[in-house]
Amino acid sequence: MKKKTHKYFLLVVTTSLLFIGCSNLEVENYNDPDRSVVLSTSDGIRSLASGLFNTWFSQEQHNFGSPGPAMWVMADWGTVNFANYGTLDMSEEPRIFMDNSPSYAQHSIIKNYWQYMYGVITTANDVLTGLNNGVQIGNNGDETKMVKGYAYFMQGLGNGYIGLVYDKGYPSDENTDYTSLEVTDYTASINLAISQLEKAILVFDSNDFVLPSEWINGNAFTNQDMSKLSHSFIARLLVYAPRNKEQTNAIDWEKVLYHAERGITEDFNVEGDGNAADRKWMSWYKYYMARTSWGKVDMRVVHLLDETIPANWPEGGLNTLPHEGRIISNDLRVQTDFQYDASNNRPERGEFRWSTYRYSRLDSWINANFFGPVIMMRKAEIDLFKAEALLRLDRLAEAANSINAGTRTTRGGLPPVAIDDKVEIQNAITYERTIELPLTGMGIEYFDMRRTGQLQDGSLLHFPIPAQQLEVFVEPFYTFGGVNPQYGVPNEDVSINGWFTP
Repeated sequence: MKKKTHKYFLLVVTTSLLFIGCSNLEVENYNDPDRSVVLSTSDGIRSLASGLFNTWFSQEQHNFGSPGPAMWVMADWGTVNFANYGTLDMSEEPRIFMDNSPSYAQHSIIKNYWQYMYGVITTANDVLTGLNNGVQIGNNGDETKMVKGYAYFMQGLGNGYIGLVYDKGYPSDENTDYTSLEVTDYTASINLAISQLEKAILVFDSNDFVLPSEWINGNAFTNQDMSKLSHSFIARLLVYAPRNKEQTNAIDWEKVLYHAERGITEDFNVEGDGNAADRKWMSWYKYYMARTSWGKVDMRVVHLLDETIPANWPEGGLNTLPHEGRIISNDLRVQTDFQYDASNNRPERGEFRWSTYRYSRLDSWINANFFGPVIMMRKAEIDLFKAEALLRLDRLAEAANSINAGTRTTRGGLPPVAIDDKVEIQNAITYERTIELPLTGMGIEYFDMRRTGQLQDGSLLHFPIPAQQLEVFVEPFYTFGGVNPQYGVPNEDVSINGWFTP
């Protein structure tokens, strides 16, 4: 029982942090009587629900203590010469293992994410418990169904992203007895998350409402909008959960197609609220990975756009690159999304981190001091899920038509793909996902490389339970990744036979 009590204690502490932040009440302890009062009142439960997405957003996009930047460099989409957010360590070549100890300077990138995702989950659980106990929300209960569907939605996002990021988790819902909660592998978190999002869809599809615009900032989403968003996140979880090619081949692609066809029909954005210490809807993750003199585009991506340019920085330097590393391509996005920038620094940290381009597609948002749309999920991502599902179901002509109607032609100006060439269609999907979707949802470049077996050798395939959590459980520390030494099961915990081995 001792271990179970410790588990309960940690979930309680985590939830109290979210409870304080969402309700603006001075609650010093989760077991304070004020909590019971709040969870038995309409205004209290509504207040808790209203802050759930911002808490999820703050770790997915806003907070520095996020695994997003480390995933970005592990995917070799981006590269940096700075040590912040674990980016220097996780982009080392050859790859090194993740330092999962409390003393590691960058440990917050996995500790904070774990804590706050469980804050989202347990608070959503509490909201549903309050509703199941008969609390009605709004005038004559007119917002009760909206809050219920929204709480299911946030349960799904919390459990789902635990399953995407970590090797294990503690999946829970409003019926969970925390004193008997046991650790499971990531698939249980993914499966529970999908079922919770499916519950959300049932509520959204049968109840009319308009979500308050401050709950997902700048979006007065209707119940139909929330249904589409839930379908889209289910598609994400289904496609991004696999850790290798074999698991990807085993995905239920009919189910992916079902949800993609019911997903978002326009880009999903959150309205940014500028750059200041008190801002709640600012994406530091996007800013630092794209800002001038900080994040760069990895040469692997430059090579994808122009195969005459090597995928790794040459020993001879800039002058040995074809046309000094300037991309020559018929893809129109080279002119709109990428900026030539051959300046690099810190050679002592490895010239393999150098590049000739930065990602410029987000410059209008950056130059507006972060007021304006913060992209979270592009319609193109859902369209490409649909195209891949059709391809894997051997519906080649439909897959090709989906690609040819999308960003490949509308933004890239590239020629249509043949409707009967499976290899060409697959290559087009891979290309479009790489060029069209960077710096949208946290980790999607990494998840994509992971599921296709392309992560550079020695990259960890998921993060371990954070050391601080293991200390509470009185469990030994463990970790993944590295080449020599290497920790974890090859092709299950750590990448082998990826796109590059230094």
